[in-house]
Amino acid sequence: MTKLRRILLAAGAVCALVGTSAATAQSAANAAAAGVAAATKRFTVAMVLPRDDQNIEAGFTGYLQRQDVPVQYVSIRFSGRSEDIPELRAKVRAARPDLIYAWGTPTTLALAGRDDQAGKDDAIRDLPIVFTEVTDPVGAGLLRTLEGHGRNATGVSHVAPLPVQLNAIRAYRPFTRLGYLHNPAEPNSGLIRDRLKELARTQNFEVVEASLPLLPQGGPDPAQIAPQIQTLAERKADFLYVGPITFLAFTHRDAVTSAALQNKLPTFCATESIVRQSGCLFGLFSNGANIGRYAGSMARQILVEKKPPQAIAASTLQRFSLLINMRTVQALDLYPPMLLLNVAEVINVPKQAAAN
Repeated sequence: MTKLRRILLAAGAVCALVGTSAATAQSAANAAAAGVAAATKRFTVAMVLPRDDQNIEAGFTGYLQRQDVPVQYVSIRFSGRSEDIPELRAKVRAARPDLIYAWGTPTTLALAGRDDQAGKDDAIRDLPIVFTEVTDPVGAGLLRTLEGHGRNATGVSHVAPLPVQLNAIRAYRPFTRLGYLHNPAEPNSGLIRDRLKELARTQNFEVVEASLPLLPQGGPDPAQIAPQIQTLAERKADFLYVGPITFLAFTHRDAVTSAALQNKLPTFCATESIVRQSGCLFGLFSNGANIGRYAGSMARQILVEKKPPQAIAASTLQRFSLLINMRTVQALDLYPPMLLLNVAEVINVPKQAAAN
């Protein structure tokens, strides 16, 4: 029985129970009409991305569809440039969404602003925001805590804890020098670098760091990706660690992996697309579709159950996937141990090897 039919039958039962006076009948009819409106309401969700839709967004929209949540989506692209933030916020408000979906730390901060800047900016603080792939919501200043954060934004992180990532690298090959390319324009980059250095002091390895110079407009210079990676290779880094940094792991991922391959520098990546769609050697992360579905469940709580985002804790998935890119394995002649192959998803397997 459909939701609409149940509402209509319930309204009819009310009329039968309380009599057929005109006032009572009218009251029941009004209640039925209100129920019909609620059952047929179509929610508007603004999908704010710095890129095209991927499997995370498919997981998000697919979950809401399977839950029979009627949604119309408005796609809004963010350039990633700080000077475009006022225009972005204006576009989102003009869409009059019931909920905003945001991908990545820079995009989410551009919309919601920092927690400690309330009242000092024109950030969107009156509409619910569900984010995905925000590496460290607390460290980035988006939330004061994951639970009881008191903000209009909540969502899902995608990154495995750094100690777990380091263990995955060691499972492939031991290392003593971990290369790191820092992007000063993204808050996540400094947070990850500092955390790696903390772990390095207790786990007996060295962080070999290079930093992207900034252009006069304030953004990092993509032309410096290859020279800086070459510097890391010359300084004898055993691996290049590519964290969840939008500029490096998504926007210029091909430049990163091409430079690493050219310098015979193995890459470990904390996000999925740079392994699956570019040339990263291997990575450990939460599955994108699962992240999207989890974020979709949060959106449903907000839209259907009317639960405020302040009451929904931001979270990280507890299950992670190991992905190995065999095309890069062959190019580097750096094969993983069999134990790792037994638990990993392997992609880009040469046809002859697959046949055997």
